Amino acid sequence: MIVPGCGACSSPSTGISASAWLPTVVLCVLLFHGLLCGASLAQVDPASGAQGQSVSAAHPVPQASAASSAPPVQSVQLTLKDAVQLALKQNPQAVKQRRFFLESERSRQIARSALLPQANLAATASLDQYNVAVVERTSGRVAAGPYQYIAAGPAYSQTIFDLPLFRSYQISREGVREARAQENVTREDVAASVVTQYILVLRAIATYEAAKTRVALAQRLYEQAASLEKTGVGLKIDTTRARVELQNERQNLTDAQTLTHTTNYVLAELLDLPRELDPALTDRMEFFALPEVEQTAAIKLAFANRPEMKAQVSEERIALLQRKSTQDERAPKIDFSGDWQYQGARFNNGIPTYSYELGLNLPLFTGGRIHAEIARAGLEQQRIDQNRRLLEARIVREVKSALDELDAARSNVEVANLGLQLANDEVAQAERRFAAGVTTNVEVVTAQDALARANANQIDALYRFNQSRVNLAQAMGEVQNTYTK
Repeated sequence: MIVPGCGACSSPSTGISASAWLPTVVLCVLLFHGLLCGASLAQVDPASGAQGQSVSAAHPVPQASAASSAPPVQSVQLTLKDAVQLALKQNPQAVKQRRFFLESERSRQIARSALLPQANLAATASLDQYNVAVVERTSGRVAAGPYQYIAAGPAYSQTIFDLPLFRSYQISREGVREARAQENVTREDVAASVVTQYILVLRAIATYEAAKTRVALAQRLYEQAASLEKTGVGLKIDTTRARVELQNERQNLTDAQTLTHTTNYVLAELLDLPRELDPALTDRMEFFALPEVEQTAAIKLAFANRPEMKAQVSEERIALLQRKSTQDERAPKIDFSGDWQYQGARFNNGIPTYSYELGLNLPLFTGGRIHAEIARAGLEQQRIDQNRRLLEARIVREVKSALDELDAARSNVEVANLGLQLANDEVAQAERRFAAGVTTNVEVVTAQDALARANANQIDALYRFNQSRVNLAQAMGEVQNTYTK
């Protein structure tokens, strides 16, 4: 299609009227305007046209995708009881010690198998040829054979009397008890660590909540100082002082919030939670009455319940059995063995054969080995006895210290509660005096500092009370029974 040019339309020589060429001119103008608008749009919006697509391809804009973005962190609601039970189930230290106990059980089975009858099925087939000169010492070389030999049948053996072997089984059986006690030691330590960390998280949360309250108070006092300055009642230094205190409290709030996160991460590590899960604690630090515990009775209970004492008893028994096993090396050993075989040159000419053996072994001279092993076993017993005295002294110290700390924590909680109440009263009175224009806000700032110390004292007192309760339970070997029921 050929569109007449504008010059042709305006030429008087064509003889065309204005009504004929005017629509054509209007169409040309509209088409030209459309082309200009399309080009400008292509330059402004690179994503809307072909030109925009080339720019986007040359300079791609990074966009976040679902695959590259980090997975959202989820939380799991946990009470203190739930946290302890979960840790005892999947904490790596507890799981590792459980594997060690299972290994000791397999070692006991292996030691017991040496005392039981042994049986096996054996078969032999051979084809031999040898030189007669080797046997008869002749000068000639004469071949003998080949000879074929076939034998098959069961063989068996039984240890009749072997005291060291029996002692080895007793040692392995006692080793199972020791491994069980060591597992309980680890479980107690894991439970105590989880409870302690749980309380630390609660302490951080309480510190954060107290900091938020003090920030709100500092904000209100700052606004009050600014309002009094505008009315001419207050001074600029009062406003500045209130603003400085507000910034200090905001800084404390930031630190407290960070502490809640970091302590929670440690708890998640102890619980062996997946990386996309964070524990959300549902309990709070509380003060409650505890029954009085008499010191002598607590020490006796600790000696009876502590898994370390049970492990110590197993170590002493093992040392005694090892010494007896060394002394029993001088005793004779009696073994019995035998076999029954179908024997012949071929399968069709064999006959049943059998063999029975009774062995006796009596050590006469060992070069002083047995005497040295007995002396070494005696030294091992002395070392273990010394460990018992050290363990008993440590248990007594831990029980006494935990009882004293618990009594002090009770008193500290009462004192801290009273101190917090007085600090709140001091802030209220200072705020009223400053609002009345009686004094500057120095008293208000001083009261705020006292309130911050009172908050910290109350939180620390509650933390020490709960922690001293954990320490007493651990000293008496009752952490699992206390926090899993």
